Amino acid sequence: MKTIKHKVRVTIFITLASLMSTACMKEFLDLKRDKSQVIPRTIQDYQAIFENNTMNYYSSHLLGVIASDDYYVAAEQWQVLSNPIEKNGYIWADEVYQGTTVSDWNRAYEKILYANFVLEGVTGIDETPANKSLRDEVMGAAHYFRGVNFFLLAQLFCRQYDATTANEDLGLPLNTASNTNVRYKRASLSDTYNQIIYDLEKAGELLPHTMSLNTRPYRAAALGMLANVYLQMGDYSAALHYADEAITLAPQIFDYNSIDVSPSAPFPRYGRSNTEIIFYSHMTNAAILASSRLTIDSLLYESYDENDLRKQAYFSVNGERYTFKGSYSGISSFLFSGLTTPELLLVRAECHARLGNTGDGMADLNRLLSHRFRPEHFEPVADDISQSELLQLTLSERRKELVFRGRRWHDLKRFNKDEHLAVPLKRILDGTEYNLPIGSEKWVWPIPPDVISQGDIEQNPR
Repeated sequence: MKTIKHKVRVTIFITLASLMSTACMKEFLDLKRDKSQVIPRTIQDYQAIFENNTMNYYSSHLLGVIASDDYYVAAEQWQVLSNPIEKNGYIWADEVYQGTTVSDWNRAYEKILYANFVLEGVTGIDETPANKSLRDEVMGAAHYFRGVNFFLLAQLFCRQYDATTANEDLGLPLNTASNTNVRYKRASLSDTYNQIIYDLEKAGELLPHTMSLNTRPYRAAALGMLANVYLQMGDYSAALHYADEAITLAPQIFDYNSIDVSPSAPFPRYGRSNTEIIFYSHMTNAAILASSRLTIDSLLYESYDENDLRKQAYFSVNGERYTFKGSYSGISSFLFSGLTTPELLLVRAECHARLGNTGDGMADLNRLLSHRFRPEHFEPVADDISQSELLQLTLSERRKELVFRGRRWHDLKRFNKDEHLAVPLKRILDGTEYNLPIGSEKWVWPIPPDVISQGDIEQNPR
């Protein structure tokens, strides 16, 4: 058995290396599995495929972080960027990629390919009383990874979900088989979200209720992601339901009073011992987001109260310049993008605010903020807060809590649909102004040209 597991792991790493070295998506889709090498025969063998960190690392958030408004770079720093995606993405240029491999697209479909392969293999193993628990867990993990990655792709490469147009709007190629010879056209956005919800619901049914490792998904992760999906869709009742269920399973909040927030890396590496992390993942690093290059937006920095421990935990001050140090990865070059209990508290608080449940929303905010302020400086949200004030406060706390976790782009896209919340973006470099207006087609990233060149895939307007 150990030999078989070793073969699976080795081959998966070879596959990953092949994917990393490909110059175009065609090679990715044409990749063949060598069945003389890949011989998983047991559920444990299929589980081993998920144990190489591929599923936890390089999450597809990078384009959104590069393009969002939490930071800026000086013109001289921008000029020397060598990666065209970083340089062009920062100013929302018409031509973004310039022949460069698009990591956000390739990494997500790589994970989807693994998930499909595992689902097909484990489905072919008969369920028995002895293997049911592990069989359910591995299949649930595969559904989780597939659903999450379709969701992340949709936030970058599809329009914001709108129930009135979702049947006509373009979604994703829904690759649901591991046969890389099959070519998929873009489904509708409605079908794309139906697939995401189906996968996450299946994951919620199959995954265990507890998990000792935050690098493996469990039921709370699936329910929490469903809450995020429904929040993005504007279905606040459903988002509230799933956030509530997930928080019941994962109620822990990491108290910032229990750590020294002053070091350059205040949080434990890879999220170890961070009790509020439900599922750990981090993004690919990027030169433009290096602490030596980016500067935090001053209005964002100043929005934190002086007694808010996040201000010290998340940011470093260098003269008049603020940089980010607060990744839950514990490594400045890897931005944490996983799921936490506080994020779900903020989802639930927002849903309560939008649905008029001000008392419940206020309780969620107080619960979070009591773990972010020194006890002697914590002031609960006022009992007489109005519904609109509660919503504004919740969204402000959401931005402050989830800074540089890949959520800001998702939020900006959904805010585009609300005239009271929509935020146009602007950059200024050497006196030249670049704008991303509300409702612009540039809120949707182009499909990578190498994917378009295969045919049958419609490009997004730019």
